[in-house]
Amino acid sequence: MGITLRDYAQDDFWLTEALESDPEVMKDLGGPTPKEQILQKHNKRLKGALEGKVWWFVIIPEKSARPVGTIGIWDSEINGVPAAEMGWMILPAWQGRGIATTAGRLVLERARREKRWGSVHAVPCAGNPASNAVCRKLGFSLVGEVVTGYNGPPSRHNDWVIELC
Repeated sequence: MGITLRDYAQDDFWLTEALESDPEVMKDLGGPTPKEQILQKHNKRLKGALEGKVWWFVIIPEKSARPVGTIGIWDSEINGVPAAEMGWMILPAWQGRGIATTAGRLVLERARREKRWGSVHAVPCAGNPASNAVCRKLGFSLVGEVVTGYNGPPSRHNDWVIELC
């Protein structure tokens, strides 16, 4: 499936709200984000992107006029060590169509071209076979497990890494 990536923008709050409040999307991340935190996440993504510190994109399939997900790379910490982390979220009606994999390829190709980020980690929940499959398809290598939390108590996540430069 062909897709387009566009820089995350102020008008994409609705998408962040739809993704972060969806029980299916958030089931492996501690459950839906409390409403009062969604605007904070939106503003943090906008600010980081405007400052050039992070990459946040919306994913638009060729057969859709509206975005169906987000993908990004940001500065994080994996097991206490600073690292670049990549993650994605796709609306449930659009999952299972290869959209995250296609978007991931585009983001990683751009990062290679721009010689940005070096090593990139992805840390999907250990119990999320779809996101772990995306990591394999993108060429990430499984290097271990980490315990981390997003919205809830810490849980087991797989630590995947890919070298870009």
